[in-house]
Amino acid sequence: MKYLIAGNWKMNSSKEFIRSYLSKLNFEDNADVKMLICPPDCYLDEVNSKTSLAISKGAQNISFEEEGAFTGEVSAKMLNDLNVEYTIVGHSERRQYHNETNETVAKKFNIAIKNNIKPILCVGETLEQRKTGQTFDHIKNQLLTVLTNDLINRDSEFIIAYEPIWAIGTGETATPEIANEVHVFIDETLNEIGLSDNNILIIYGGSVNSKNALDLFNMSHISGALIGGASLDVNEFIKIYNIAEEIRNE
Repeated sequence: MKYLIAGNWKMNSSKEFIRSYLSKLNFEDNADVKMLICPPDCYLDEVNSKTSLAISKGAQNISFEEEGAFTGEVSAKMLNDLNVEYTIVGHSERRQYHNETNETVAKKFNIAIKNNIKPILCVGETLEQRKTGQTFDHIKNQLLTVLTNDLINRDSEFIIAYEPIWAIGTGETATPEIANEVHVFIDETLNEIGLSDNNILIIYGGSVNSKNALDLFNMSHISGALIGGASLDVNEFIKIYNIAEEIRNE
C-alpha cells in the first residue's frame, strides 16, 4: 500500500515559520510514502523555493474560473506557475464558511483535473448525520456529484479524503474501525462507477496525530492522512510520516 501524508496548514504560517520548519525536513524521496504540504496561497512560492523535490506542494483551494474579474481567487494556471501538484477541494470549512455546494466542489475538481493538478476531494458527515444513520448516503452523494462526469477516467489522478466533520479540530477521532468502515464504503462506491482500478488513495483526516497514526494506518483501506493542527508541529508531522514509512517497509 502507498501512503500520502499531507499537512494542511490552513490560515497559519509566516516566512520565519516556513524557514524554521523546512530546515528540519531532510529526507530522501520515497515514491511509496509521499509527503505533501499545503500552506496558505501567499506562501506557496516561499515553500516551493525552500523545499526539496521530495516534498510535494499543494494549495488549500482553487477557483473554478480560468481567469477574469474574480477578486481574491487563485486560478489553476497560477497554481501551475508555482509548481503546485495538488489542491484540496470540498473541505468542510470551505463548505461551511464559504457556502460551497457539491456542485461548486465538482467545478473545482474538474478545473484541477483539466490543468493536471491532483485534487484531494474531502467528504465527511456531521455528528447529527452520523447519529441519524445518514453517513453513507451523505458521503455517496458527495462522491457521485463530483465523480460521475466526462472528465473522470482511468487516467485521472485524484485523492479522496474522508474527514468526519465532528472530528476536525475537536480532538475527537473516529476509531480506526469506524474510519476504515467508511473507507471501505468509499472504495466500493468507486468500484460501482468504474474507478476502482485507478489506484486512488483514500486518506483520513480528523485530529490525526502520532499517537493514533499507527492504528489508523494499519487499517486495510486507510492510505495516509490529511493533517491539520498536528502538521504545524514539524516534529509531530515527521513522526506521523515516519510511522507510515515504517508500516510500508514492513
